Amino acid sequence: MTNPPEKIDRFKPSQPSIPGVPERPPEDKKKEEPKPAEAKGPIVKPVWQSPRVMAGAGIGAFILLAGVALAWEVMKPSPPPAPVVIATPETSANPADSVPVVSVAPQLPLAPGPVANVEEMSKPWSVVKFQFHKMTGETANAMVIRLPAAPGYWGLLSVAPYGQCELQLETDLKKIRDNYGFAAAHPMVVDSCTQTVYDPLAIGGSGKVWVRGRIVAGPGLRPPLEVEIKVEGRNVIASRSE
Repeated sequence: MTNPPEKIDRFKPSQPSIPGVPERPPEDKKKEEPKPAEAKGPIVKPVWQSPRVMAGAGIGAFILLAGVALAWEVMKPSPPPAPVVIATPETSANPADSVPVVSVAPQLPLAPGPVANVEEMSKPWSVVKFQFHKMTGETANAMVIRLPAAPGYWGLLSVAPYGQCELQLETDLKKIRDNYGFAAAHPMVVDSCTQTVYDPLAIGGSGKVWVRGRIVAGPGLRPPLEVEIKVEGRNVIASRSE
């Protein structure tokens, strides 16, 4: 029996046969290339993506940035100090804004040695304060008073024996009467702690010794400790003390 003729698709013409050239299979008969098999099992990430490595890298970066900031703070130049302008009463528009001038008391003369001159102590009852360096190594406050009569000067330590307050020459006779209860005829040396009044013109006893500054009021034990005063040329010199 004769085979039926092959059905020819006019829209897909057959390829010509060329001797020595293999025939090309049709497009619909091409075999698909096998796809590579997907890897099975757990996904392994690179080492740099591990949590510990990333955390360490973050900490290192933070430390590096902090070090750079600290080095900048240390090395950057400091701004120059702002000028200080002190307002004085002459230049200040508001007197309340003026800076008060603090006066420093001059240092007292140190004895033994000159403590004053005769010109500054020319008036009776003028007084000059100084410091006396005692033989014991202590330094005590002292003063010299210009008396209206002989011997002319009286030197004494400014704290009475066993006393605590500094002695003062009080020239206000009314204040002596009101505060110390003594009617004085001339200035007196007073102790505000014990309310004792010493008379610079009177001699008082101190044991077997008579010294200037007799007690005329108050509970004082004895006259103040005396400082020997000499006049050499125009200098008033304190030489030694009791």
